[in-house]
Amino acid sequence: MHKMITIRSGEHNLSGVLHLPEYKKNKIPLVILLHGFVGSKVGEHRLFVKASRYFTERGFAVFRFDFSGCGESDGDYGDVTLTNQLSEVQDVIDYLSTICGIDKDRITLIGHSLGGAVAALTAGADSRIKQLILWSPVGTPYEDITGILGPKAVREITKEGHFDYHGFTISQKFLKDLQEHQPFKALRSFTGDAHVIHAKADEQIPKEHAARYSKVLNKRLLTREVYEQYVENADHTFSNGIFEEELFRKSISWLEGNETELIALRS
Repeated sequence: MHKMITIRSGEHNLSGVLHLPEYKKNKIPLVILLHGFVGSKVGEHRLFVKASRYFTERGFAVFRFDFSGCGESDGDYGDVTLTNQLSEVQDVIDYLSTICGIDKDRITLIGHSLGGAVAALTAGADSRIKQLILWSPVGTPYEDITGILGPKAVREITKEGHFDYHGFTISQKFLKDLQEHQPFKALRSFTGDAHVIHAKADEQIPKEHAARYSKVLNKRLLTREVYEQYVENADHTFSNGIFEEELFRKSISWLEGNETELIALRS
């Protein structure tokens, strides 16, 4: 079962879809999916649609949404900043926490690519996030995104103030704002459990970020040890049915293991 939901954030309406399991017992744990750079709640090759159905079939509620300037949400990408996206995630969490049947004490963020950086930054600042899964996450926002854009685009943004990237306006403000955020540092404050899965043949975001995220997370005190995993031969968006299946399987295996322990601790 799924339903369209519109959430107000600042001046914009954010378009989202809430997926609910068919059989509901007590309160439902919630997964929030965060898409990446110039992405959407559908995801490339419908990655987020498939992920939502996969997790819902296993008892989780899943919410996927478009950041402003993306997909069906209000706004223009020329006005997008990482700071604004962090604020939008807060508004999404605020709204979802009030929905009857959702367990606000069992919220998991899953972020892909730049959405991984947004998820990490959010988890480090918001104690409502109990679990975190990063899929091929951006680790150094400015360096990673300018690496995708290429030096020619960066020069044009510096000179003209903007650049058209596949129909999306990338502003100088967007690039400057990226430099203000440090996901690795932010995660030092996260007290929940985390898991990192990276595409082994990622052509956009360095797979070395996975090990660095794990290293940072493992420096925290009194938290469960974090192990990074890889999907062999997978590209950045896991664009093969075999890659998708492995990504989902690794994610749900970790999630279900954690859920079992959380329920035991609370009973």
